[in-house]
Amino acid sequence: MPTPQRPELKALFELPPQDAIDYLKNKGFKIGWDWHETLDDAHSRAFTVAKVARIDILQDLRKSLITALENGQSFEKWKDNITPVLQEKGWWGRKTVINPEGKEQEVQLGSPRRLRTIYDTNMQSAFSAGRYKAMLAGAETRPYWEWRHVTISNPRKQHLALNGQLFRFDDPFWSVAYPPSEWGCKCRVIARSNREVADKEILSSEGRRTEITEKVGTDRNTGADVFAKRTQFNIPTKSGETLNFAPAAGFNGSPASSYLIDTVLTKRATELMGTEKGLQQVQQMLNAQPRIKAHEAFVKNSMSFAKPQNKTSTVGVIQSKEIEFLAHKGQAVESPIMTISDHLMVGKKAQRHGDAGNAPTLEEWTALPKLIQQTQYVLWDKDNQSSLFILPSLNDKNPNEVIKLSVRNQNGVMEIVSIFKVAVDSVLGNLKSGLYENMRE
Repeated sequence: MPTPQRPELKALFELPPQDAIDYLKNKGFKIGWDWHETLDDAHSRAFTVAKVARIDILQDLRKSLITALENGQSFEKWKDNITPVLQEKGWWGRKTVINPEGKEQEVQLGSPRRLRTIYDTNMQSAFSAGRYKAMLAGAETRPYWEWRHVTISNPRKQHLALNGQLFRFDDPFWSVAYPPSEWGCKCRVIARSNREVADKEILSSEGRRTEITEKVGTDRNTGADVFAKRTQFNIPTKSGETLNFAPAAGFNGSPASSYLIDTVLTKRATELMGTEKGLQQVQQMLNAQPRIKAHEAFVKNSMSFAKPQNKTSTVGVIQSKEIEFLAHKGQAVESPIMTISDHLMVGKKAQRHGDAGNAPTLEEWTALPKLIQQTQYVLWDKDNQSSLFILPSLNDKNPNEVIKLSVRNQNGVMEIVSIFKVAVDSVLGNLKSGLYENMRE
């Protein structure tokens, strides 16, 4: 396989690329005109390029990058292949085009410089996601992660100050600041064992994060300033100094909010299944802010495309009692992770429930991970051989209304196969009549 010659990418290409390839393949698409319209965690689950208003061009770009990963193409080779495709479709040069509001706007479309940014950013992020997955899977034996500053020229002071600093793998810092954390960032993270860290200082960002805002642009319609939220860490050290670090706007997330982490969570949960500690650890990670934001981005992306892309979001984890109950029913649970597919929001089932007036609202879709934590009943549907999770709805005007999730074991994953609103009285009636069985008794 050919290897790119740029030193900061050469090291990355020496890693097994399959996870990086999977990372790009499993991204949905997000159309955003200005770069600040698709910030942070949306990038972890959606492939997006500013000023691309056509899905076919996004598809061409992503497909070409996947090919570059599979074949080890250098930037120059990739650029030579994708440039004529973009030129043929008119996405090239500086042009006056019609923006999403129907107004003429002079913009810079494709160019060698823009292609360099697209290539470097996506390659770096893809390999970073793959590395994050591998490091998390090995966290039992190498639980300390070390920031390593990598630069060719003009080092960023905040990044340089982190060089050699150690945090535990589950420290909140990594859920936001895992590199790349700025345009052009080439920093890396190395996993260390207990023996390797010896008496070195292990930093903690627990309780040391605040939110700051930064102007990132101007609204093209109103002329008003557009601001982005960023997470800032102010971490004390034994020397008395304080490390101050905030990922740049657009990088306020990490591979922890990408689909790849779900695979690792599944593996770790399987290994720890039956132990309360293991399930609590998984649940804690699912409740972390990057995961919540990732689900919100998943919902927004799904609704904006209005048709299934076969993407999923992890929204919860079933508990020990349900696992034991299913085992008695002859249903082995390979993983307690609970996922939902976008087809339930925008597919045929969504249309059917929308027509019937019992579909979840947009607010409820967005709040689903939080609502699952407030589950009122977990029942066994004897006829359909599925688990039912009964959640509160957000309809304050009808306290009798609840959301019913039907969950089945699909290829080792607990997948939500239907979701709609019902009256809690009907649920309790079925429980009393014996159609349902309580799984948490």
